[in-house]
Amino acid sequence: SFAEIGWTTSKDNLYLDDIHLTVWQVDEREEAGTEDGWGAVFSFARYLHGKYLPFMKAAYADDGSSLLEKSVSVGIGYQPWHDRGIGSLFGIGFNWGEPNESSFGSGLDEQYASEVFFRWHVSREIALTPSIHYIIDPALNPDESEIWVVGARLRLAL
Repeated sequence: SFAEIGWTTSKDNLYLDDIHLTVWQVDEREEAGTEDGWGAVFSFARYLHGKYLPFMKAAYADDGSSLLEKSVSVGIGYQPWHDRGIGSLFGIGFNWGEPNESSFGSGLDEQYASEVFFRWHVSREIALTPSIHYIIDPALNPDESEIWVVGARLRLAL
């Protein structure tokens, strides 16, 4: 279950200028290995001067088999051209997170992550986003002190 309340400056800037607060709750499901829990996420993005997109997200989870118990992300995107929310975007982001003890046990270090990405709109319906991530003390790989991840996301909006 979840509930969300948000605000945006206009319909045209729905994904560029927004503030959201989401609260969620999950019941225990033995077959899925999920503990009961709840959490909240606050996110903010503001489109500035027709080119810049600073963003911030803060989250808290109380169990629920989440990866992180606490998380804060900040970053900025740069969009050199823009057409009603559609345009390629260069971005950089940073994250701090505290692994959820109920998911991974105690004694894990805090996780730090950074990402550099380029979202390329091939068309209005298709976006390709190559990215490079650098993660210090990854929660999902506690035997490593740092890892690099190269990724690519494809978004289809049909």
